[in-house]
Amino acid sequence: MNNDFNDIFDKEQLKQNPFKVPAGYFDSLNTRIMENVARQASAQKSEKPAQTKNVRMHVLRWAAACACVLVIGVSAVLFTFKDTDTSEVPATAQQSFFTSDDAFNQAADYTMLDNHDMYQMLAEE
Repeated sequence: MNNDFNDIFDKEQLKQNPFKVPAGYFDSLNTRIMENVARQASAQKSEKPAQTKNVRMHVLRWAAACACVLVIGVSAVLFTFKDTDTSEVPATAQQSFFTSDDAFNQAADYTMLDNHDMYQMLAEE
């Protein structure tokens, strides 16, 4: 097994350097790095400060909060006036609603009563 490794390491291809660098690459590397740093620094100076972005987000949050409060307030007022208008409905309309079989069946379904429970409740009255 050691002979196999020795054969591999003795090959001529492994003795040569497989990495090639273009001519003059390291000579101009320093100047290219400094140019990139200068370019990035000038780009950062031209950008708007991050503080203005935070101020915009702060204003948007307050606007969203005001809109939510407005929607909730309007909804509360509308539901309040809706509930007070039921006094104008004639008593016969309210009674007919409660005496209809459909409303009774819906109430029974809502309370999960079966026929036996309903008969028992009606017998107690």
